[in-house]
Amino acid sequence: MDKEQLKQLRYLKTEIEAIKKQIDNLECTMAIDKVKGSSSHFPYVKRSFTIEGVDYEEYNRKTIRLRKKLSRRISELMDLVEETNEFIEDIEDSLTRQIISLRYINGLTWEEVAANVGGGTTAESVRKVAERFLK
Repeated sequence: MDKEQLKQLRYLKTEIEAIKKQIDNLECTMAIDKVKGSSSHFPYVKRSFTIEGVDYEEYNRKTIRLRKKLSRRISELMDLVEETNEFIEDIEDSLTRQIISLRYINGLTWEEVAANVGGGTTAESVRKVAERFLK
């Protein structure tokens, strides 16, 4: 596993949230049509009526498409998370394991990783540890 694969984890999480927002913000399409008819009382004069309504067929089609896309992305993310967790669990050095986990699974900045690891580490030192390990 390399650095780019680990970075994809954060981007997949962001993409999933964006798709969820798209589903939540999905608006119904209004359909407008004209029909001919007459009043129900005498005199029966033929005229046109405009009718409006929600196009549920279109709405449902869009929703189903987005839900399938979301399901695919969640499946990809779960596979990547499992693969990443196995990779990180196999790291023998505790410090390196913590650094990789905090950075790529939790999505912390190098400064936050250094603060969480403690022991007088700096952002630059934890970044170097991760880079050396991932080469």
